[in-house]
Amino acid sequence: MTTLTDIRSRLDRRRIKVAARGAQEQRRHRRVKLAVPGRYLDPVRGEFMCRLVDVSPGGARIAAEVPPPVHQTIVMLFEGLGRLEGEVVRAGRAGFAVRFVFSQRKRDRLADAITWRFNMERLGLTEDRHAPRKPGKGRATLRLKDGVMIKADVIDVSISGAAFACLERPRVGEPIRVGEMTGRVARWLDNGIAVAFDPPRPREEAHPA
Repeated sequence: MTTLTDIRSRLDRRRIKVAARGAQEQRRHRRVKLAVPGRYLDPVRGEFMCRLVDVSPGGARIAAEVPPPVHQTIVMLFEGLGRLEGEVVRAGRAGFAVRFVFSQRKRDRLADAITWRFNMERLGLTEDRHAPRKPGKGRATLRLKDGVMIKADVIDVSISGAAFACLERPRVGEPIRVGEMTGRVARWLDNGIAVAFDPPRPREEAHPA
């Protein structure tokens, strides 16, 4: 027999999935800053060290002392993001920009990896070493306005919010801080809470030379 709790649980999971799909659509067009060391392979000149500056599922800006020529197709390797292939669309003394060349399925996987890497530092997340390495697995400390701290498991995380499994459930609308991020309790879940992050402050877009 289906209970009211079962129905609420299914609705909560559905809301999380809908929110995740919406965030994924935003991530397809939004670049986020990620300072990740890596290297790239130029098929003509060989391998060079580089560092990721910002990235989206469609492309990235990369700092490098030896940038590749424009229109060259290169292979890049960054920790946590894996092997990426793209075409150089701009290049200058500070580095270069690439447009990724791969399937939509890989773009979706990259969007998840970008979100996880982006939020790990900002939310102060620690990975669960005993669980599969995939988005939404980790531990976080939630801090309330009165100083109370709640240890929670990450269920789902996106650019605009996150869901946490925890025993304590602050009231809906209560201010909350997770790492460097601030936000409010958006709703209760059957096994925890969903948090909506405050919008980021506007900032100027940077472009490679």
